[in-house]
Amino acid sequence: MRMAAYIFLLIMGLFAVFPFLWMVSTSLKPYADVYTFPPHYFPGKLDFGFYRQVIDETPFFRFMLNSFVVASLSTVLSVIFGAMAGWSLARRRFAGSAVMLRSVLLAYLLPQILIVVPLFGFLAKVGLANSYGGLILAYVTLTFPFSTWLLADYFRSIPVEIEEQARIDGASNLTIFIRFILPLAAPGIAVAAIFAFINSWNEFLYALVILGTGKRQVLTVGLYNFVGGENAQWGPMMAATTMMMVPTLVLFLFVQRRLVGGLTAGSVRG
Repeated sequence: MRMAAYIFLLIMGLFAVFPFLWMVSTSLKPYADVYTFPPHYFPGKLDFGFYRQVIDETPFFRFMLNSFVVASLSTVLSVIFGAMAGWSLARRRFAGSAVMLRSVLLAYLLPQILIVVPLFGFLAKVGLANSYGGLILAYVTLTFPFSTWLLADYFRSIPVEIEEQARIDGASNLTIFIRFILPLAAPGIAVAAIFAFINSWNEFLYALVILGTGKRQVLTVGLYNFVGGENAQWGPMMAATTMMMVPTLVLFLFVQRRLVGGLTAGSVRG
């Protein structure tokens, strides 16, 4: 029985990792090998021509810088607001607080395509359309609900006696939140941050509608430039996508331990 479970997990793991391996393999093939049939699963020889094409012929690193700035600022704002809202909902009991917390995730039930048009209209009225500020605000609305829900559940796992003792010693709510709660909630904050960053980094629809095209665009829409009217430039697209994944992989490896702790600690009550 255990062997069958291991075999099943191995098959599922290979199924999950195959698109990534195919992407990297395609980016390293010569042009002719990309369109051969039957396909070659591994490059006969390593060819970095597609990477040179992306770097030399497109503003790839400009797009990457744009994406990094937008995703980083969106993540910081989402985590800050999510932490404050989550702590308030976890510790402050008021009429409708439980319903409000459960309703936070209802924001994810609406498809983005239904929200993007009225959101763009609102940003246009306040002068934030076609700007990084507008895109950052849109991403915060996209990631803030999950951050709030996750951190509220995590804050409940922190013993309330810590806060009570700090108040007895004369600490204000702001001091308690910054000096005691946030350090103890570091694993949960890491989970919320990586979720917000990856979602902002990979998002396409909001970026396309709010920023449009041009050198001010972010990476996801920049990749769309490789799709023509009839054919897609698969080689350059796979090379650009592979390079695009590097920052998220580095981020994941950097916070891996805290990520695992944050995903499990919310189920433990102090």
